[in-house]
Amino acid sequence: MPTDEVLLVCDWAMKFLPRKFREDQCDWFGKRGIPWHISIAFCRKDDGSIGSLGFVHLFATQISQDSQVTASIIQDVMDKIREINTTDIKFHVWSDNAGCYKSTEMLSFLFHSGLTLSYDFCESQNGKGPCDRTAATIKSSIRRYVNQGHDVLTAQSMKKAIDKSAKNVKYIVRVIEGTECRKTKYTAIPAISTYSNFTFSAHGITAWKAYQVGTGKLIPSSDIPTVEKCILNTSCSEIEGEIDVVFHQLPLKAEKEENTITCANEGCTLSFSSFHELSSHLMFGKCEFEFRCQFSNGCDITKKTYITKMSKSFSTNFQVSSAGLTVGIDDNSDLELGWALKEERKNKRFNVNQKEYLTEKFNKGLKTGRKEDPFLVSEEMLTERKEDGNRRFSYDEILSVQQITSFFSRMSRKNKSFDDSVDASREETITTIRRELTADELN
Repeated sequence: MPTDEVLLVCDWAMKFLPRKFREDQCDWFGKRGIPWHISIAFCRKDDGSIGSLGFVHLFATQISQDSQVTASIIQDVMDKIREINTTDIKFHVWSDNAGCYKSTEMLSFLFHSGLTLSYDFCESQNGKGPCDRTAATIKSSIRRYVNQGHDVLTAQSMKKAIDKSAKNVKYIVRVIEGTECRKTKYTAIPAISTYSNFTFSAHGITAWKAYQVGTGKLIPSSDIPTVEKCILNTSCSEIEGEIDVVFHQLPLKAEKEENTITCANEGCTLSFSSFHELSSHLMFGKCEFEFRCQFSNGCDITKKTYITKMSKSFSTNFQVSSAGLTVGIDDNSDLELGWALKEERKNKRFNVNQKEYLTEKFNKGLKTGRKEDPFLVSEEMLTERKEDGNRRFSYDEILSVQQITSFFSRMSRKNKSFDDSVDASREETITTIRRELTADELN
């Protein structure tokens, strides 16, 4: 692969379940995972070494992992790589044959972008090892961040955990606040799922069922539709922290040259610089053997090591106080009887301001089709302000995640019962009209 070409390996990772440093049992169930996509880029540098760079896209809201969103992510990765390397770079894309990758929308987008040379698909759930290794490394760093006393509940906190806990290798992490997608009608490329390898040219797309077997089937450019991509809404603060991230050079395996010849007899440890010396050694048969400890002696070695370390340890002397210095404790206590009993739970009704705010959030989720996260709603109540700049809620009015979840659940049941009553009244009205029409026809 020349220096002006980049190999891009892409994969949707499994949704990350939010984690707390200290978590109740009720918080463990019913979690909503955070969608995230991983892209690993490989390039060859001028000195012949291989460089890699990881891209992680975190989504703050629940999204559909379709071809439009995936194509927009790949375009964002390509644009960032072209910013890092000023040369005119072309791309080779590699992924599994999931529906969001092997589709007419994806191939159409890559063809019209003019930056892709080839797109190769591997078997299902196979061939995306770099992405899986990166996901495992990131999850390990997040666990280390959580064990330090932090919570990772949102995409923003997940990015913070990756940036602070990642060692040696840095990733370009972006938090996508939302997407703007518009569906367009197009004619699908026939039998696209039967092909595994695609190359792009000015005349169209050439497809093969097996790599470079035969001349391939040419899909002319006139048969390739034009598909609009999604707009990824990313905050400016996310982009400012990506200036210092560059391609990481992969370490080269050092090859050791051995100019010595060892004895062929089993157990002999002698080595020689020439074949003549080896022949003389084999002629006289004076071999030197080294007997290694077997696995059965491992217990003895462990015992000896333990005794050695214990002999070097320092003993701690404790001062024991005499009985005369012991001070008695008075049995009398100022605590009232029943101080450790659980207090009676008082049910507090929501005020008008709280109900209006939660109703606005619930209706917004119904209109946009994206339900509001109760945790984010609770966090937003801390910073919500009125038109005059004052706080909208006092600290006593801020609701917990469980309270907001229960309110949304009640609103959902109320809407469902209302829809059922509307459907029932509509059916009753239709039945009445039919009866009246039937009676008029009989008369």
